[in-house]
Amino acid sequence: MLSSSGDREENINPEEVAKKVKDAAKVIRKTSSAARETVRKFYESGAVSELVGAVQEAAVAAQDTATEIRDTAMEVRDSHVAANTARAVEETATTAGQTVQAVQDAAKQIPKAAPKIFKSAKKGAAKTRKTVNTSKTTDARQAKNKAKKTVAKTKIEAKKITRKVGTQLNKKKRALRRVNKTIK
Repeated sequence: MLSSSGDREENINPEEVAKKVKDAAKVIRKTSSAARETVRKFYESGAVSELVGAVQEAAVAAQDTATEIRDTAMEVRDSHVAANTARAVEETATTAGQTVQAVQDAAKQIPKAAPKIFKSAKKGAAKTRKTVNTSKTTDARQAKNKAKKTVAKTKIEAKKITRKVGTQLNKKKRALRRVNKTIK
């Protein structure tokens, strides 16, 4: 036989060709047998019918859902819910505006009161410190340590009050901003 790789002639042994064809036939038989067996097992297991049933159920559920959505949309349209909702939103915006005004008024009052509280606590702590620094006896040392603790506690409380007032003020400012955004 002639080879396609140039002008050379190659001798091919017919027995080898026959053997290769037989081997290929065996592989084809084995593969088709395995494929046949797989299809049979697949069918016998009921997987195909189960898959078909599941797809059918999903299709029916999708159809039911679409029908329910359509019916609900028609009910909403016919019941004038949208108009009522718009009216409620308008009323809410009006109320929110009034709330904003009340919060603004309250927020203006907080900074006025907070510094007074802080200053009075600071003055009390300073007086206590001054009294303690003038004593020199053992009892005085104990009193001094006790007073220092009191001063420290007073300062801490004053800082807490200041932070709390600042936090409350910031919260109210954020609420005002949110309300103003919703009104706009």
